[in-house]
Amino acid sequence: MVKNNLQTFRNMSEDQLLEKLGSLKTEYIQVRSKLERGLVKENQSKVKPLKRDIARLLTILNERKFVNVE
Repeated sequence: MVKNNLQTFRNMSEDQLLEKLGSLKTEYIQVRSKLERGLVKENQSKVKPLKRDIARLLTILNERKFVNVE
């Protein structure tokens, strides 16, 4: 689930992107809190891909805002 394709994100509607963004942010917060408390070390490999997917979604949303303004 973490390794989503950029093309998949681009094919989603804005509502779907916002929903996906919310779920990724929630998952990121949960993983970070577990790591900070030292509960699970296996989740360290999930942090970077989650952050990248969040950044990709934000980039696509910002691109769409910029294109729709013109």
